Amino acid sequence: MSSMPIIHQTTTGKLLRWKEEHNGDTMVACAKDSPEDVKKLNTWVLRNRCYYRYYNNGDKRHIKEYQIYGLNKIGFVWDVSEHLWNQNMELLVKYYTEFGDYEVPKEEHGKLWRFISKVRTAYRRKQDGQVQQELNEERIAQLNKLNFEWVGKHPSAYNKTKPPSDSVRYGPMVKVLAEFKDEHGHLKVHSLANDWKRRKAKPSKVEYRALPKFVSFLRNEHDLWREGKPSSLDEEKVRHLTELGLEWKKPASEPRIMNGLNPKKRKVEEETIHPLPRNESELEIHGPQPEC
Repeated sequence: MSSMPIIHQTTTGKLLRWKEEHNGDTMVACAKDSPEDVKKLNTWVLRNRCYYRYYNNGDKRHIKEYQIYGLNKIGFVWDVSEHLWNQNMELLVKYYTEFGDYEVPKEEHGKLWRFISKVRTAYRRKQDGQVQQELNEERIAQLNKLNFEWVGKHPSAYNKTKPPSDSVRYGPMVKVLAEFKDEHGHLKVHSLANDWKRRKAKPSKVEYRALPKFVSFLRNEHDLWREGKPSSLDEEKVRHLTELGLEWKKPASEPRIMNGLNPKKRKVEEETIHPLPRNESELEIHGPQPEC
């Protein structure tokens, strides 16, 4: 009886088999009721994305060049946001080429309609100096090249959302953050938010409930700013928030704690996650093996 090829016994092989069975998908989305093997594969995918961020910031201990090469060869998605943006842009170009406008009917093209609506809302917020994460200058230029219509012919049909409140504006939210600091002596909003959700405690001001999301947004924007990418933060805002006491994420290149694993157990785990190629069939997927 012939055994399964070695490559299909590795986690990379499982991802390749998943791709073959799910119409080319390599993101491996899962829900609470997903089978255990799907959850494990999803965790492996998320972990490799995290390792790839470390790699790009100089910490190359977690994932090697040949492993990146192998995953690239099977279409691994490193940046989900960018991947989904590119997918939607392909749909947008296809629709514009066929119909010559951007008045997409919701009933027939629901996914594209939602994308256009989201982009237009993000653009309005950006123009008003409000918090938004969907658009940067590069994406705006990309849409402008396609003569994208930033305002639809029927605004009411596309923009049923209420005008953004002050809770999404940078200035007012920083003021609320400072008030929280004055009252509690710290900015650990997420720890208190857990008690608010469980109804173990109640915030003294209703505006405080929006702080966890705002702080998470600031930290993500700080990562972009630190990497020299388009961000809603600038040097002055970063300095002000740092003086206020906001703690930023550690740089991806900074060594991580071993999460309670002893070195031997961690080594076994990493070998399981990133098995070395053992024959020519594996090398076709993983790429050239590094020299010792």
